[in-house]
Amino acid sequence: MKAITVHRPTLKVIWKLLVFAFFPLTLWLYSVIGDIPFAIIDSGVNYHKWIIFFIYLGCLAVWFYFDRALAHSSFFRS
Repeated sequence: MKAITVHRPTLKVIWKLLVFAFFPLTLWLYSVIGDIPFAIIDSGVNYHKWIIFFIYLGCLAVWFYFDRALAHSSFFRS
């Protein structure tokens, strides 16, 4: 039985596309963990939107840190 192999360029693309999944994932996790219906988050201006926004910015900051670290490591180099 052969092992599943993924080429490094494919991993690079998946890693870069992950940034687009952060916002919906953040929104969904906030709704599930906080037990807050999406209708409450979606309606009007409330503090939930600010919390989600800052969590999203934090995720982006962590992503950029790891992206920079992985770009300099041998993991993504061809």
